[in-house]
Amino acid sequence: MPRAEVWHATLTVLLSFEYYPARMSILIAEDNVAQRAYLREILERDFPAHAPVLEASDGEETVALALKNKPEVCILDIQMPKLSGVKAARAIWCDYPEARIIFWTQFPHEIYINEIRKIVKSVDPPPAYGFIHKNNPESRFLRFVAAVLEDGADMIDPAFKDSFKRPLLTEFEAEALYYLALGLSNWAIARKCSLSLRGVESRLATLYEKLFMSIAEGTEHEAYEKLAYNVRTRAFFEALRRGLLNNDELEKAAADLEGWIERDRKKFAEEQKREEAKTRRR
Repeated sequence: MPRAEVWHATLTVLLSFEYYPARMSILIAEDNVAQRAYLREILERDFPAHAPVLEASDGEETVALALKNKPEVCILDIQMPKLSGVKAARAIWCDYPEARIIFWTQFPHEIYINEIRKIVKSVDPPPAYGFIHKNNPESRFLRFVAAVLEDGADMIDPAFKDSFKRPLLTEFEAEALYYLALGLSNWAIARKCSLSLRGVESRLATLYEKLFMSIAEGTEHEAYEKLAYNVRTRAFFEALRRGLLNNDELEKAAADLEGWIERDRKKFAEEQKREEAKTRRR
């Protein structure tokens, strides 16, 4: 091909990208067929320039489609089969940190909000994301999508702004809530987490402060409140009230704990035998 024709062909390709950019997609991840169809309908209607609209019905399919197609925005339900929306978002952001994700859910429990905030904080630079309850009117949902998709803005449902401002729980603190709910003593928590007893007590004190359950130290009510309240029980109640615990996760934690208790019981028996042997040798 003559050089002039090569340059002309190259220029034509470049101009085609400039004036006719590749159409990016939107990904919907929702296991409810009716809700998925509803989302497709309104997104295709209001954002035709961002077609095609891709669909996933479970968390694993969501991650695969997102990493393959690199959609401009992903709209994720939180509770899905195989992989939750939160865990799917973690996997997507790990390999595609530019992804913009909107969590669209009827389960706005603080356990999910806490985890989402920690994941966003771990991505550099932090990605644009949104969080909205499914009971919002269609107009507000579409404004959320437009803000995240077209402006790269973070959008949080006004009903949950307080939850996004509360102190983040560490991995230990989030796990400790389940241990408290399942009745583990500080001694058992120390063994479970390979910590000293003092270390557990210190970390639990910090957890109580984050839950706003600390005793009124330095006030005239300090002595009374220390006698009147069981701080572990109050922390458990606060965690339930704020959605830092949910039944599904609690059932999983209980099953995991049963296995650990069985192993640790044997380990403890062996430790006792060694201590008895040492005592006899003395």
